[in-house]
Amino acid sequence: MNFGRCSTQQICLLSWRENWTRDQVQLFNQTIVDEYVTSADQSDLLDGLENFHISGDSNTMFSCQLRLFRSWYKAWSPQDKQTFLRTLAAMDPPFLQFLQDRNIDLQL
Repeated sequence: MNFGRCSTQQICLLSWRENWTRDQVQLFNQTIVDEYVTSADQSDLLDGLENFHISGDSNTMFSCQLRLFRSWYKAWSPQDKQTFLRTLAAMDPPFLQFLQDRNIDLQL
């Protein structure tokens, strides 16, 4: 069962997110929302993440974290993905507003 592993992965992502720049957070948030809204194929999410405009060396910490996110996200269930969105929304009121502006109801 991946529940324990998924929870640990999500905790890591939330911790990393606290140290990202505002632009990095916004790019990450938009990619998550795009996936949630379109219910696109997982490869579409990965393409979106690969198209981030990350300045500097491709081996930056942020780049590594995104690669880990991509590999983890593929293994998450729809419920795991929903839980992650709800957690982000509860921790970050601007993210909740970001979701509401896009008419996304997480039924919090």
